[in-house]
This record gives sequence, structure tokens and C-alpha cells, in this order.
Amino acid sequence: MSYLSNGLVAQPHGAVKTQIVQTDDGFRIQRGANPYFIKGAGGTGQLEKLRDYGGNSVRTWSTKDAGTILDEAHRLGLTVTLGLQMGVERHGFDYNDTKAVAEQLQRVRREVEQYKDHPALLAWGIGNELNLHYSNPKVWDAVNEVAIMIKQLDNNHLVTTMLAGINKKEIDLIKTKCSALDLIAVQVYGGLASVPQQLKTAGWDKAYMVTEWGPTGHWESLQTPWKASIEESSSEKAAVYKARYEASIAKDNHCVGSYVFLWGQKQERTPTWYGLFTEKGEESEVIDVMQYLWKGTWPKNRAPHLDAALLDNKKATDFIYLQPDQKYPLSLVVNDPDNDDLQTRWELLPESTDLKEGGDRESRPKALQGHVQALSHQQAELTTPHTGGAYRLFVYVSDGHNHVATANIPFFVQNDHPTDQSPTPTNYAFSNTPSWADEFNYNGLPDQSKWSYDVGSKHQGWGNNELQYYTEANTANVLVKNGVLQITARKEQKGGMNYTSARLVSKGKGDFLYGRFEARAKLPTGRGTWPAIWMLPTTWTYGGWPSSGEIDIMEHVGYDQDVVHVSVHTKAYHHSINTQKTATKKIAHASQEFHTYRVDWTPEYIKGFIDDLEIFHFTNEKTGFEVWPFDQKFHWLINLAIGGNWGGSQGVSDDIFPAKLEVDYVRVYDLLP
Repeated sequence: MSYLSNGLVAQPHGAVKTQIVQTDDGFRIQRGANPYFIKGAGGTGQLEKLRDYGGNSVRTWSTKDAGTILDEAHRLGLTVTLGLQMGVERHGFDYNDTKAVAEQLQRVRREVEQYKDHPALLAWGIGNELNLHYSNPKVWDAVNEVAIMIKQLDNNHLVTTMLAGINKKEIDLIKTKCSALDLIAVQVYGGLASVPQQLKTAGWDKAYMVTEWGPTGHWESLQTPWKASIEESSSEKAAVYKARYEASIAKDNHCVGSYVFLWGQKQERTPTWYGLFTEKGEESEVIDVMQYLWKGTWPKNRAPHLDAALLDNKKATDFIYLQPDQKYPLSLVVNDPDNDDLQTRWELLPESTDLKEGGDRESRPKALQGHVQALSHQQAELTTPHTGGAYRLFVYVSDGHNHVATANIPFFVQNDHPTDQSPTPTNYAFSNTPSWADEFNYNGLPDQSKWSYDVGSKHQGWGNNELQYYTEANTANVLVKNGVLQITARKEQKGGMNYTSARLVSKGKGDFLYGRFEARAKLPTGRGTWPAIWMLPTTWTYGGWPSSGEIDIMEHVGYDQDVVHVSVHTKAYHHSINTQKTATKKIAHASQEFHTYRVDWTPEYIKGFIDDLEIFHFTNEKTGFEVWPFDQKFHWLINLAIGGNWGGSQGVSDDIFPAKLEVDYVRVYDLLP
């Protein structure tokens, strides 16, 4: 028996028995005689680097070149979760077509027979995101037929299917229809940290793996008014990869491992969004993080760190409009941990228009030459194109050791030509003085002419499995004192719950259609706290949540200190189907200082601000209430929840109580005609 450099045993030949084993507190993979935790990557290039950085497995999407991939993985001591391609509805496959389904089953059978005895094989992955934009539940019957067939041919390897996001409907269908699966696989991006709680809420109590995870997805990101998604820099990605992995995959005993996306490079919205490598094969800061997560040590030489990329002294989140044929300054704030000499290259592309779903192949826009003059590794000058429209400027800062920092800035060139396609948003304005407000310049209970209370612990913790009981007009939980509203959560039993708190609502006393909504608040600390300042519809015109909408002016969860969220939820866009529209910003001292949170709500958009900096933009697509239910009256809610699907996904620290949310004021400014 020989041992490889990463400590894995090189199997000489034949299949290696792999199974799921239940433990006292969860599940694990048993491969041969040894426990096995997947430290994997999606993609089949750079496999030697994957091994050297501490990875132990790769995942494919089909059996294309499977023999070569399996052989190379075996040589390096890696395993493979081998994808079995299945027809998808969005590409026209009909699961009512019994002949097509039978032919697919036979094709997959041949693939399984060909590779089932390979020593590098770990698991079979049936299809990829078959639940994405589908309507026919017979797909799960087909998945189970494939799983049964595999079990008949191969009792040595795990069988799973890859799901886009986590949805109770699909979990229920899989539990009912797919009994032959050994585990499920989920693919989640911005919501990775909440996966353990989401699966628990959806009723999945068995083993799972995460077969795709990575940066904040383009569908989750802040969008410009011209619908260009704003991408995180490589350094921002490195931070979220680390935080989300440590909050979920590394901690959940039901998770048997994961495959980071993408160990390679591809064009999907941009050439840099999902790949951990550039087109030149350079390694980003995310790879440094992956070595740390897999091996517990940082690389000896690390990638450059990019703090800011500015065009015309503006960030991408400032929604940059420029004039044609004009010169604008470019600047970077970038450093190298090893003090290596840095070199910078710039590339200007038209905004991509070949946009697909589910990772389908996209074409790369052709670069525009001669528009950027480099002045130093941190300074340059852009000359804008003559033609109006949407563009994106990319920057790559390399350290001379194949490491790189990346960022890009979308911008829009406006001109007066008749063919110009620039958006023409209405210039909305708001009153200078509030039409409705509570300055909390009194003492005692909140003003009953403006506020009522939600009481109790209804709907399984208000629909989120929260752990508090909301009291009514109880000064232990809600009090105005010294010019500040104080909502206090306490560890005490009431109504069958272990905590008490309060939730104020303005329904029937402050209901609004459009306007500027602003609150100044200081947030609580502590794992398990979940404060929110938000809005719900007063009459639920389009039906129950999320059909009639929700506007979240400020949300914060205690396990992710100082990271504040602004979001909207609609029937088309909400977290339960992994399409939520949200933005986050980390602000200093959110729990030690007061900060201002606001949304501007107009007939055309909802914008979110923290301390007057715009971080969120949601546009009325004018396609119906499913996307835009925000043409009805909404009211305020202010509360401090404890635990729940999100706030309690990492538990509750009982040494933090009493926990307190403080609000200096809430104000509403009318939208001017």
C-alpha cells in the first residue's frame, strides 16, 4: 500500500466501498475503512494545485472525458463525484415523453456500467439543478428510476441529485418520490450560511453535501438601473467564502462536505464572477482562503488585496453615468501582503448580452482597445467610447507570482443620439419635512396614536421559527426614555417561549404608498439576535406572503456582527426560492453608534441607503405584481426577534440578555408630485 503526499491512500485497482454512516450527532462518509469529508471543487483543471492546496475531490457535470478525469484524479489521490447528465425542462426536455425518458435511462445505464468500478469514483450526481424553472414533478420519478438502476449495478458508491437552492416543495417531493437516493446535494451562493437551518426548516434531517457554493450570485447582487449586476471584488469574495463556509459547511454535522465553484474559469455574466482562476490561470485571493479552510494554513505567498476600485472617484455601487469621448480618472486602493511589486492591466468590455440561466454556456464580449491609459499600478485614465450604452471596466493586479486581485466597474455612457438606449428614469424628489414621524421625545410607552403591537408567537414563531413571545405594552420590553425607543429582549418564559421581546406596528395608524422612510438606530449584539426595521402591506392585495411584498429597511443577525441587510421580497424574488433581491454592507460600530437606515420608494424603484450611501436598487420591471407588488399601502414594523431560521441558524447565546434595539427616530417624507 502506498501513500500520497496529501495523506490519502492510493488504491491499486477496483471500486472503493463508500457509504453514509450515521453518528451520534449527524452523518459522515465512510470510504473503505476510513471516514471521509469532501474538500472538493467543481471543475477538472488544475488538479495538482487542488491536491497541493488541501483539496481531495472534484465534481463534474457529465461523463464527458470521464475516463481521463478519473484516471488523473486517481493518480493524484483525489476522488470524483461524477455527473450524469439529465434532460431539463428549460432546454425542452419533456418528462411526459415516456420514450425519451426510457432512452435517457438506458443512456445513463451505459455510462454507469462504464465507470462504476473505477477506484477514484466517490458518488454519482443525477442531473444538475433539475428543479430550476421546472413544472413537471415527474422529473423526480425519473431521478429515482436512475437511482434504482445505479443501486442494481453498483452498490459501492453514493447516489445524489443536485438542487438549485432549498425549497420545501422540492424537499417534500424528493422525500416522497426519491427514496433510492443516499443523500441530497444543494447548490447555494449568497445564502450558504443559512443552509443548515433552511434544510432543517424544510424537513430534511438526513445527510447532504453542497455541490456548488461561491460568491454572491449575480441574481442576488445589487443591480444598476440598466440591470447590470454588480460583482464583488476578489477580496470581497475571499471574505464571504471564508465566513459562509465557517458558518455552515464546517460546522453542520449533517453536511458531509462540499465542492467550491469554480476551480477554473468561465464566462458567466463576466469572465471573473465565478472562477477562482483568471483566463490566464492566475490565482485569486479566494484560493488563499480555500487552502486555509482545507489545510488550516495560509500560503507562503498570498494574492494582492484590493480595497477599492474607483471610476471618476465613484464606486460601482454609485451607479456611474458618463459622457461619450471624455476622459475620467481611475484609481485603486490595493496592497500586497508580501510587499511584491504589483502590475496592473485594464480591459474594457461592452456589457454582456448573452445571458443564460443555470450555468449554461455564455459567450464573452469582445474587448475594446485603446480606451485606458495606465499611469501607475494604482492610477489610470479612461476615455469613454463614442457609442452610448452599457460597459464594464475590468482590472487585474498581479504580483509576479501568478497571484492576482480582480474587480470590475459597470458604467453607462449617455449621449443625445436618437439611437441612444440609455435609461431615462424619472427624477423623483421628496418633501423636506416629514409628513409622519415619531421622534421619541417623551417618556413611557410608545405613542399609541402611532403604534400598536403584534402579540404572541404565532405561525410557528411568526413564520420563521423565532423563539420569542412578543408582549403588549410591557415596559420591560418596550420603553421610550431619554429621547430613544428601547426594545428589549429578555430571557424569560412566557406563552411557551423562552424569551420575551416586542414588535411595534403602525398598521391603521401610519400606512403609506411611496415616500422616503428613514430610521436612526443602534443595534443589539449577540448570537441569536435578529433586529429589523421593515414594512409590510396593509391590505395584502395580491395574497399572502410573499405575493403582496415586503420591504426590509434594516436587518441584522447577531452572528454576523456589523453586516446590515436591505432587501425586498416578492412572489418572483424571495429567499425561499433563492431569488431574493438584497444588498449588504459592513459598517463600523453598528451596535455602539447610531446609524441611519432608509429606503426611497417610488413607482419606478426602491433604493436602500445606509448613512446616505446607496447600497440597494430594485427596479419596477413592469411585468406584474409577481415582481412589483409595491403599488399598495405599506406600514412600519420595528422588532427584535430571537433565534429563528436566519437569526438562530448558529444558535442563541444565553449570556447576551437583556439585548436591546434602540431607535432615535422614524420619519416619513412624502414623494413629491
